[in-house]
Amino acid sequence: MESKFSLTPLALDVFEAIKQAGGHVYLVGGCVRDFLLKRRSKDIDVEVHHLSFAALKEVLSPFGTVQVMGAAFAVVHLSTLEGYEFALPRIEEKTGLKHQDFNVIVDPDLPLEKACARRDFTINSMLYDIETGTVIDFYSGQKDLKNGILRATNGNHFSEDPLRVLRGASFMSRYGFKMDPDTKNLCQSIVEEGGLDTLSTERIYTEYCKILMGLYPSQGLNFLRDIHGLPLYLQDLDTTHQRTDYHPEGSVWNHTMLVTDLAALCKHHTSEPLWFMWSALLHDIGKPLVTTPEGHAYGHAEEGAALFDEKVDLILSHKQKRYIYTMIQYHMVLPTFSRNHARKIKFLRFLKAIDQKAPLKDLLYLARCDKLGRGMVTSASINELNAYVEEMISMCGDHAPAAIVTGKDLINEGFENHQDYSKILSLAYDYQLQGLNKEVIIRRLKNETGCHCSEGCTCQ
Repeated sequence: MESKFSLTPLALDVFEAIKQAGGHVYLVGGCVRDFLLKRRSKDIDVEVHHLSFAALKEVLSPFGTVQVMGAAFAVVHLSTLEGYEFALPRIEEKTGLKHQDFNVIVDPDLPLEKACARRDFTINSMLYDIETGTVIDFYSGQKDLKNGILRATNGNHFSEDPLRVLRGASFMSRYGFKMDPDTKNLCQSIVEEGGLDTLSTERIYTEYCKILMGLYPSQGLNFLRDIHGLPLYLQDLDTTHQRTDYHPEGSVWNHTMLVTDLAALCKHHTSEPLWFMWSALLHDIGKPLVTTPEGHAYGHAEEGAALFDEKVDLILSHKQKRYIYTMIQYHMVLPTFSRNHARKIKFLRFLKAIDQKAPLKDLLYLARCDKLGRGMVTSASINELNAYVEEMISMCGDHAPAAIVTGKDLINEGFENHQDYSKILSLAYDYQLQGLNKEVIIRRLKNETGCHCSEGCTCQ
């Protein structure tokens, strides 16, 4: 069996076995779209017609372990074909308000056009016939793909699944597509009817990650802004003005979109590209809370970190939340230090504050994006920032130095008020950064904490 698709020999053998059993194999969905775009697709969706689910499992079983992923959907994976998913054609009928409220009807002999009608966008509604090596396109998906247009395959079916609003945004970000006006109106209607509220946090988070990791994050995000599909802490950025002498790009939203697109260009240089992109998107969410009528936004970094901690519930990973919180809270520090020529001791205290939370390098990349996202920054300003950080790193390194006074030292020295250890150790570390040695630090701690040491202490 020949195919223009790049398929493994095992896959071709499996497809031939399906054919010999009376089935017909089509590749469907995103892999066909990517094939036409000459992009490699890691996931291959296989739709098998004219075989029952039991017969499909029987045909596949000699080739590896058959893993049923959704019996109701007639979907299986084969252990020996990573990335391949086998399914029977089906139609889905909406039965409730939630994203997963569907009645699934599996029909091995479902007409091809009807099988394609349930898919979201025309560019994802094409089939590739393995036997003939041809693309089957009932809904002008190839034309829309060529023109970079996202168009709903079927308006009625499209509106049944609110996740498609976010999927549309992610396609816009990943591929640079434009949304067809009628489809945009469908998406806005879904939002107005509360469709996004029926989605789980996990599904929303996944689609936002795809948006942020795309080549053009602002395209998907601007689309969601236009249809009022953003959470309030992002939607509010659009109506928060900035001083035009500092931010000629306009609102905080405009600035954030510029920063996010710039971050997409350099994210691969950071320690956690996805987390970095979330930080770029959220770095100024505190501005709506503190911006004055004159356009000043004093304290917005600290307010933004607090708002992130309280309101942004999409991110469930503790390490990721700590990273983003740190990036929001400290995103202004390096430019401020550079502008004011901050001393070594301040830089060292800063390294301690971000220690084990977010790397200095990542904060520097965010600071650069933040500067360039103002539309008026000269190369001299960036060079000044880079030069300052390079000088500080040459003197201090890029990590906080290890503490020379520890909790064990406090115990050995007889400090009894254990509840004060955190404050005492913080004070000890600050003395260390000032250049004091361990012996002098311990003596100062005893003097300045009123000596709550155990009986027999001789520090007085």
